[in-house]
Amino acid sequence: MWHTSVKIFITALSVYALSACSPVSVEYTDNKDVYVDTKQYRQEGAFLFVYATLRNDDDDDVNNSVYRVEWYNDDDILLEKTSWRPAQVKGGAAVHVRERSTIPGATKANIVISNDAR
Repeated sequence: MWHTSVKIFITALSVYALSACSPVSVEYTDNKDVYVDTKQYRQEGAFLFVYATLRNDDDDDVNNSVYRVEWYNDDDILLEKTSWRPAQVKGGAAVHVRERSTIPGATKANIVISNDAR
């Protein structure tokens, strides 16, 4: 009986450890008018896919933000970064974004959000 409890505990601990070590980080260059609400990733062969939900909690404001993704390898060496991409997020709404590395070997990503709409 206790073997089952131990297995459940170890499984839960493993899931927590994997979620705590996400290879996707977020960086804000200014305020968080638009922020990353959720982020996910998928490794497909040598390419990394990143999915994120950008959210604007201000019900009365449309925010013209921009974002880009920086792609890194296992040694934390920057492989590439996307150009700034516009993200118009209406008040109280969310925008879903999807990006894929174009250089093989990316295993980590950093989503950079700016509300300056550069």
